[in-house]
Amino acid sequence: MKRKLSILAGAALLVLAVSVWFMPAHSGDKPLKRAKSTSINTSAYGNAFKDVAGHVVDDLHSLMVLKDGEIIYEEYAVGHDADELHTMWSASKTFTATAIGFAVQDGLVSLTDHVVDYFDSTVLPKHPSKWLKEMTVYDLLIMSSGFSNGNFTPDMRAGRMSDPTRQTLNSEVTFKPGTKWSYNSMNSYLLSAIITKVTGQKMADYLDAKLFKPLGIRNYYWEESDEGINSGGWGLYLTTESLAKMGQFFLQRGEWDGKQLLDSEWIEDAMSPHIYQWQGRNNLPEEQILEVTKNDDWNLGYGYQMWCCQHGAARLDGAWGQFCTILPDKNAVVVMTALAEDTKTEYRTLWKYIYDTL
Repeated sequence: MKRKLSILAGAALLVLAVSVWFMPAHSGDKPLKRAKSTSINTSAYGNAFKDVAGHVVDDLHSLMVLKDGEIIYEEYAVGHDADELHTMWSASKTFTATAIGFAVQDGLVSLTDHVVDYFDSTVLPKHPSKWLKEMTVYDLLIMSSGFSNGNFTPDMRAGRMSDPTRQTLNSEVTFKPGTKWSYNSMNSYLLSAIITKVTGQKMADYLDAKLFKPLGIRNYYWEESDEGINSGGWGLYLTTESLAKMGQFFLQRGEWDGKQLLDSEWIEDAMSPHIYQWQGRNNLPEEQILEVTKNDDWNLGYGYQMWCCQHGAARLDGAWGQFCTILPDKNAVVVMTALAEDTKTEYRTLWKYIYDTL
């Protein structure tokens, strides 16, 4: 059953304001299996739509639940459907990290490589700082590069994508790489640039052969900069089902249709905490912090461009409520797309209505 959005006019205005826009999809994606029946009681799942719709512009757009590799629940709000290409925002980052995983597997990249070694004098500072020279691919992956400029360069904030590699590499490095977690979308952009450097391809094209085609994902779009680099940390547009495929790919530890596409150890590492969001920010003993944060899905550690969660889960996470959660203990995947400011309320519906039923 489809549900009405709470206030369509208000939502439309915010959509324009934050550039959350949608593009028509085309036929061609290979569908996931849909369960003919299930013993799981899914009757409460739709309550997630009601919980999210508590703000004038907050709405859950889609909800999809996979169990044992099959879709057992699927619902779309009015104005949204299965064919819609939805902006993934920062959920794009996990795809970028996966491209790095394939490049490592292909022998093109090592996590210990220094970032500056991939770039030349046209984009590097004339006198690179000690910490910039120490920065590794691994530091970019775990959001511990040391860059201080937040998510975007000044031009990015102004809506431009001009010369972002040079701007980023010339940003101030304010802490020793690897010592503190500091979320920065330009880390992901640099990872995309590195993929282009080592493959001679745009990252989307590299992933097309390695990931998208094998998973039957044909309908997608990824924004790119004036440099011809896919944005990496944002800008990927997918259907809800394609996002679910990515979750299932991780759940299956890199295997698809009987073929091991990506090394299972990489997948395990990607979903494991390598650094904690509070690391380098709090003087309390680690065991005390872990006890306080044990149910806080925003403080349970960060893997390779993805977030660690309760119950050994991990998630792809994008602004305005784009979530794909891999639940190994339940052999399940839960996907949500949305336009929501209160994303924590949205995410908690997973634990409130869905997790215990699986």
